[in-house]
Amino acid sequence: MLFVTILNLFWTTSRPFPVYFWLPWILYMVTYVIIDFTFLGLQLTLQYLLPFMIGIVASGFSYNEEHLKWMYKWFAKLVFLVYVLFLIGYFFRGGYAPIPASTSMFVTVPISISMAFFFITKKKKYLMLSGLLFLVPVLQVTRMGIAAATVILILHFANKNIYMKALFGFLGVGIFLFIFNSKSFQEKTFYDGKGELSDLSFNYYDNVNINSSGRLSWKLLLQPGLKSAPIWGNGPRADNEYLKRITGIKAGEAHNDFLSVRYNYGYVGTALLYLGFLLTFISLHRVTKNYANVKYVFLLSTSVLTLFFSFLMFMYSDNILKYTIFFPNYFFAMIGIIYSLKKDEDLSLNTSL
Repeated sequence: MLFVTILNLFWTTSRPFPVYFWLPWILYMVTYVIIDFTFLGLQLTLQYLLPFMIGIVASGFSYNEEHLKWMYKWFAKLVFLVYVLFLIGYFFRGGYAPIPASTSMFVTVPISISMAFFFITKKKKYLMLSGLLFLVPVLQVTRMGIAAATVILILHFANKNIYMKALFGFLGVGIFLFIFNSKSFQEKTFYDGKGELSDLSFNYYDNVNINSSGRLSWKLLLQPGLKSAPIWGNGPRADNEYLKRITGIKAGEAHNDFLSVRYNYGYVGTALLYLGFLLTFISLHRVTKNYANVKYVFLLSTSVLTLFFSFLMFMYSDNILKYTIFFPNYFFAMIGIIYSLKKDEDLSLNTSL
């Protein structure tokens, strides 16, 4: 994708992707890897840069309805293939690759798009499709995947009807309670195999009742580095080198992007990353408001706005910033398409005036 994206940068001219929101974070990463160069640091920098480059390239093309339908059909084929492989792996092979967390990340994208189609068209087939995709994190008992998919159902920005909001709010809570009380969820979540809602907390690091699947150990190991270089961080991919050395394994991940970014880039880098998310969210929210009557702009922008929650949730429990092929590439490509459609809509309006 990096190679293809670089090639396409030379084939597009107008690129309305709001890169200026992310420019401080991008410049900070690039400057840091030049000053403190390592091969793994360069790899991490390119991983973090790729989704932005994809968004820029995606915004450089013009899209009509046929283009969008064509892309949707091919994306649907990809989703179908992944889903079939998931079912084969789960029911017949005792496992599935890619690993459960990344698959749950991936399916949140089509879930958000399908729910947008449902709220716009009211066609039940899109709701059924979302339900089928929801089975991926449920069957794999990917806890953050379940939470992220549930949040999409409850908070989707395409749902403008107050009664539908209440209905899906109750539906989402009901689904979560049903899954929470299931034997598989209880056994994976609580050390003694059983717990109550009162035993849950957002900060699982400080909750002795919750099985964090080793994440607490990673956080404790990173604490000295977090304290020694709080402002500027320890350098690109310093967390991997440190965890490798301490644990003796081939690679080390914090399984928490907020923690990883803070360890590597400090509070300054973390703040710049937050700033990019915040400004992009505000901008897209304005697009949603101002272009509510433009079908595909509204569909895509509400889908992406909703996926912000999933993005941030997965950052708290995993390495989604590095798992570009499972989520960020699609996320930023959709942003690029939105701003391209917006640009064409503005040009059309100005021409008619």
